[in-house]
Amino acid sequence: MTQASSLVGAPLGSTMLKLAVPGVVGALLFSGPGLLETVYLRHAGADALAAVAMVFPLIMLAMMFAAGAIGGAVSGRTARAIGAGDYNQASAILVCAVLISFAGGLIMWLLAVKLGPVLYERASSNTSVLNAAIHYTAVVFPAMPAIWLLHMLSSVLRGTGDMVRPAIAAATLLIAYVLFAGLLIKDDTDLYTTVRAAGIAMVCANFVATAVVIFFILQKRQPVRFNFSTFNTRTLSAILKQGLLAASQSVMTIAYAIVTTVLFGRLGTEWLAGFGLAVRLELIMVPVIFGVGASLIAIVGAYVGAGQRSRAISIAWRGIFINAALLCVVGLLFSLFPGMWCNLAGSDETVIDNCSLSLRFIAPTYAFLALGLGCYFASQGLNTLKYPVLGALLRLLIVTSGLFWVTDTTSIYVTLGLVVFAVVAYGMFVVIMLKYRAWVS
Repeated sequence: MTQASSLVGAPLGSTMLKLAVPGVVGALLFSGPGLLETVYLRHAGADALAAVAMVFPLIMLAMMFAAGAIGGAVSGRTARAIGAGDYNQASAILVCAVLISFAGGLIMWLLAVKLGPVLYERASSNTSVLNAAIHYTAVVFPAMPAIWLLHMLSSVLRGTGDMVRPAIAAATLLIAYVLFAGLLIKDDTDLYTTVRAAGIAMVCANFVATAVVIFFILQKRQPVRFNFSTFNTRTLSAILKQGLLAASQSVMTIAYAIVTTVLFGRLGTEWLAGFGLAVRLELIMVPVIFGVGASLIAIVGAYVGAGQRSRAISIAWRGIFINAALLCVVGLLFSLFPGMWCNLAGSDETVIDNCSLSLRFIAPTYAFLALGLGCYFASQGLNTLKYPVLGALLRLLIVTSGLFWVTDTTSIYVTLGLVVFAVVAYGMFVVIMLKYRAWVS
């Protein structure tokens, strides 16, 4: 008889620690290139930072699809299959993950090339910034199938309860990026050449990391084996149904980032660059939240697969509040000392000041962001995504209202207050609706 998941019945505290620590470390390492890119580009000035700030939400959208949305559906279903001891089903999920990676990456590439320039024009009227953003997009997005494969295969590994090997792949990504960026990005080149070099460094690093995770998947001791004969359209349909619902939240998360970028872009390039840096840090918090969230998907999914839903819900709440407490500390730290990030990534005093003011307002809301996204990841294991998605829609609608009344004469404090209110409403709505509706056991 096939053995079920070792996560079921294991001591919760030590199991969460065992999974969450490498999960958080891996998530931080995966976000490392996004952090370091601003350091390498800051010498190129505000135009370079503004250009990558406009493209960055689209890159994050692709990563959210591959790792958090459809990837989360893959992790959750893998965990439930192993929890039930059904390794043939787990193999079918792996095959579907590979197929979806190539299709999803190709679609993201085409959409970015066609729709990206339209979005960039809404965020800035600076011709140099627009052209640099288009250059960067043309370099990075052809590599999207490989980037999707990196995150989808890592999601399969996480679904088995293996957080270490995805973390190793993430470490490889970061090290490779540092090496390629150091070789390719030069301080004395023009804007377009510098931005193009940054894109090439990002692509090369992701190719190296993808090769590493493929190596891990092909190991004989890997519990979920690639066997194309296990493929079935029912499994593919189920993954896409859950994954696309989750992806709608990812779309709304990035749309939210784009809308806020447009709002602050109305105040000029310095505000676009400054707030863009703050938003980049916020978006990088998503993988940090994912570090704990991925362990929740594995543990909660395993318990659901074993028929212990009430226990799964109890575990989910504990993990969610641990996640929120962690991000609360991080948010307060960056709110009190915004220079830790802004001085590192900013290109001039005005950009640094704008970034610092933005962080003082929005960094304390990281705890509410963690509440909402923690519920989202736990819902991947419980297959209850309705209210997390509705919460993301609520946040988007609140901030989108600013497009109709925020102008270049609106107080910056009022505009930042709108962003704060949207995030707080999002976190509270999702927690309340899950507690009293979907997760009543």
